[in-house]
Amino acid sequence: MKPWAMRLVRYRPEYREPMLALHRSAIVGFTLGMSQQEDEADLVAIEQVYLRDGGEFLAGFINERLVAMGGFKRLTDTSAELRRMRIERELQGRGYGTQLLRELERLAFQSGIRTLCLDTARRRPLTLEFYRKHGYQETGQGFYGEVETVQFSKILD
Repeated sequence: MKPWAMRLVRYRPEYREPMLALHRSAIVGFTLGMSQQEDEADLVAIEQVYLRDGGEFLAGFINERLVAMGGFKRLTDTSAELRRMRIERELQGRGYGTQLLRELERLAFQSGIRTLCLDTARRRPLTLEFYRKHGYQETGQGFYGEVETVQFSKILD
């Protein structure tokens, strides 16, 4: 494996702390309007929230360092919500997000999901552009706590 190649593996409990650290680094500068415990409730219960109901959650490693994460939570037999997509800040823009997104879309499609939806912060123009570039259509807006969000959806085929 090339030293800069990212290896994606299914979530395991020993990844919890590095994943929480990656998540916390991604939300620096945002006033969520909720407690850390409320914000991280799904991240401390990945087996129950994502995996048990037919969703997926992946961790991305370069060598032995956790640098990416993301998953989808099944909503119905054919739809799921993409959640917690995170790439270490200094590695963004190098294709790791695309690699993670494509693998999650592939696994979702394989498990019968045909529609993926997601919310992301309006204040993140590069993230908005990332999802548009990958075929996601804007479907509305909302809030995550006090953070204004843009909602996206994509039909998988």
